[in-house]
Amino acid sequence: MTIRWKAVTAAVITAVAAVAWAPPASALDAKLHEVTESMTLDSLAQPTLRTATAALQGTAQVGTPLCPQALIDFLIGAGLLGAPTSCTITAIGSDEVDLGTGAGTLSGSYAVVVNADNPVDAAELAVMTGTFSGGMQVLADPSTGTLLPLIAITGATLTPVDILGVPIPFVGVFLGLDPAAFGPANFGGVFRLPFAMSSKGKKEKPRRGRDAFYLGDDGKPFPVKKDELSLGLPTVRVEVTFAP
Repeated sequence: MTIRWKAVTAAVITAVAAVAWAPPASALDAKLHEVTESMTLDSLAQPTLRTATAALQGTAQVGTPLCPQALIDFLIGAGLLGAPTSCTITAIGSDEVDLGTGAGTLSGSYAVVVNADNPVDAAELAVMTGTFSGGMQVLADPSTGTLLPLIAITGATLTPVDILGVPIPFVGVFLGLDPAAFGPANFGGVFRLPFAMSSKGKKEKPRRGRDAFYLGDDGKPFPVKKDELSLGLPTVRVEVTFAP
């Protein structure tokens, strides 16, 4: 069977043509990349729902809800960390997108991780875990109705669950930490989907080994860097900004 992508794309454009992408109100707080993704459709002939699960990894700025200063101070005092400028974050996220409207939901779990038994490979010891959930919307150029390689994160919430296995309500008793320093936080952001582009500036089919680009908030493409590849392939870039 053939997936009718043209019909799906037209439906999404019609639904989201009035949605414009606005740059984040404040500086970027965290950046992650999709390392793997598994996607399914509810139908191959007439798909109406796209469901996917992805594994992500990235970093968050110190002092943000994904990298609380109280956690950093505790880890330094316990000898588990030096003096970092950021936290390493891993996450497993799932989403569902209505192909008729471009609207959907996302949810999942995350962990703040540090190196433990092998300082050469990626960090692996989870020192804080939590969950997240929210909405998402495929974006389109309001002037042309053309779909953009951008998906906005809307109305999302991050909720810390435990620190070193101790539930947040009890970290004061067992770890001497203030539970109030690890409360829920609202966030927004954007998924930047990589795309290929010809020397004339036109989008074209991607090919392995070819340069790839993301679309910036100013409407201009910028290159996918080498550290934004997973096994040589461009990754989806997820940018997170927390509400002030």
